Amino acid sequence: MLICDFVILTIILHWQVCKALHQVYMSSSDLQYIVELSGQCLIPVPNTDNLTPVSERLQLLRDRAHAWLKFDIHSFKTIAMPEIDRDHELYFTGGHFYFWRDISRSATIFPALSEPSQQTIERDWPPGTLCTVPHSKVLEVFMDSAQNLIAVVYIDNRKPEMLYIDLGALDSDRVHPLAAGQTLFACEPLKSDDNNRIETLETRVKVCGRHIALQHYFVQFYQHMSQLQIWDWQHSTTSRVS
Repeated sequence: MLICDFVILTIILHWQVCKALHQVYMSSSDLQYIVELSGQCLIPVPNTDNLTPVSERLQLLRDRAHAWLKFDIHSFKTIAMPEIDRDHELYFTGGHFYFWRDISRSATIFPALSEPSQQTIERDWPPGTLCTVPHSKVLEVFMDSAQNLIAVVYIDNRKPEMLYIDLGALDSDRVHPLAAGQTLFACEPLKSDDNNRIETLETRVKVCGRHIALQHYFVQFYQHMSQLQIWDWQHSTTSRVS
């Protein structure tokens, strides 16, 4: 009887401990968040100054985990692509393929997903209509069919420290009707002279709604540097620089 009583007592103690641990776990969003991160093989990132409540981050983690269970890896769709020359630049965003040919200033926008509009756009721009500054060199072109927007990044060859972005409408040669102005410019232009000129290596532009972000990689004073500029292009032609 003593052994039987000892076994029963041990089971009761284990049950009470498990119950207490379960209550602690259920009452702590931080503990659930850590466990969920570990279960998804993710690593917490410290010092991110994230003001989102832990409960919301926990729910986001769980929603994403459940989304993978609904994903069908065998589901695919084949689409017929238009015939495009090899010298076209290509990127994919907003459910569309965007093709740009810098030599002829021609663009083709081709829908690939069913969610966005299914309109295919093909058009050419006459010489001198994409850039407002003469003697300029186009560095990058970004198109957003959902906003009927074309953003042209270019540099003035006479002033390489200045980068410009012109905003136009895809369906016309006019300035975009929602733009604060035709040309966006930096609030703090880079400084250079004949002895320390700036050489642009690469530019990357991204449009997110009413915001445009431009990452500029360049060489100055024999050092590789970068600059990030962000515009609220519907309300200001001046960027925030970091």
